[in-house]
Amino acid sequence: MDKCLNNKLRNAISDIKKVWAQIETKDRFIAFSGGKDSLALSLIIYEAIDEDPPPCLYVHHDMVLPIHLEYMFDLKRKSDLKIDILHPNLNYFDLIDRGIGFLTLQGSWCKQLLIGTGFLAWLQRKGIKSTKSVVMFRGISGSEYSKKWHSPFEIYTHLNMPCFNPLLNFKTEEIVELITNRYGVPLSPIYKLMERTYCICCYTGDSRSHNYFFQKYSMTIEKIQRQIKELLFDSDIIHKAKLYPEHKTIEEKFLRHGYNNWRRIKEQNVIGAVKIRKPSGLVIYKVKNPDWIDTQHLSAVVGKWLVKGDEVRFWDCDEKVTDILIKRMINCLNCGFCAVECLGHRRFDRTQKKLVVENCVQCGNCVRLNYCMGWQHRFWRRVIVKENI
Repeated sequence: MDKCLNNKLRNAISDIKKVWAQIETKDRFIAFSGGKDSLALSLIIYEAIDEDPPPCLYVHHDMVLPIHLEYMFDLKRKSDLKIDILHPNLNYFDLIDRGIGFLTLQGSWCKQLLIGTGFLAWLQRKGIKSTKSVVMFRGISGSEYSKKWHSPFEIYTHLNMPCFNPLLNFKTEEIVELITNRYGVPLSPIYKLMERTYCICCYTGDSRSHNYFFQKYSMTIEKIQRQIKELLFDSDIIHKAKLYPEHKTIEEKFLRHGYNNWRRIKEQNVIGAVKIRKPSGLVIYKVKNPDWIDTQHLSAVVGKWLVKGDEVRFWDCDEKVTDILIKRMINCLNCGFCAVECLGHRRFDRTQKKLVVENCVQCGNCVRLNYCMGWQHRFWRRVIVKENI
């Protein structure tokens, strides 16, 4: 190992020990993908921390290659890493069936729903009440992400969680050298097929990954493509988008999976509820489909609403608040991700596969749309329109 890499490693170990001492009262874990960066981070942390190193949390979903899962089980058996293999609340096609839109690079939902919900379930099993009381160690090497976008300490916005990135100064070749030469740990066999640990649903990879996916997982790719065709072409929404003609072809969307060239347009909004203001101050939301009414979403203003048929009636409430609550309710995917803002009172019931809100203390944290995946990513977003009387 050359002097430069040795100095980087020594500094990283020193920084990890300092941070570890500073956050000893917080719960800590390593976001572990099994890729080279997170593997190197885990090995370095386990070298730096003599006693009770943090668990390595790996979330496996149905779009990860099976050979990678086999590698994770093998690594768990043969190494000293404390690897916890977790699962998301819902898998890719479960979410598709519930109305979520296809993945795009801008505003993708995979990190939240295919990985984040696995982390959240783990935190709740440990009895942790807030993501702010946890520190996530994340492997990001400087060769992949510029320091312009990341710093050693930051908030991981997807989970509203403090995050420590100790490897920003390391290059890819240095990461690989540490893993294979210093620690003697094999890389995932996925790297023999592609440059990164891509998932089947990711079309941003190299040509090798494209060819492998199309040859090995053609049925999954075809299923993804059918969904894009249904949403964009069968609905004719593609022709209403402000795109160059070459970006409106079915070939472009199939080969690139909509990446970079699709942004939500107003025509994707559908009427979900009609709002009526009464002279008395009563605000009524006439919901298009009564099956969308789920009163657990109204817990934040308990005692100030009434359901009558397809109507939800509010009184003595700020209209901005009631708008948000109704938007959340009629767009809910029952994905459980909103537990990120209320770990103590929101959870995902894995038996019934639905969100459960219980014992609400009306703290008001949920009166926003930041973590509502239905509002953010439902392809046909359900909106509120006003009716003047």
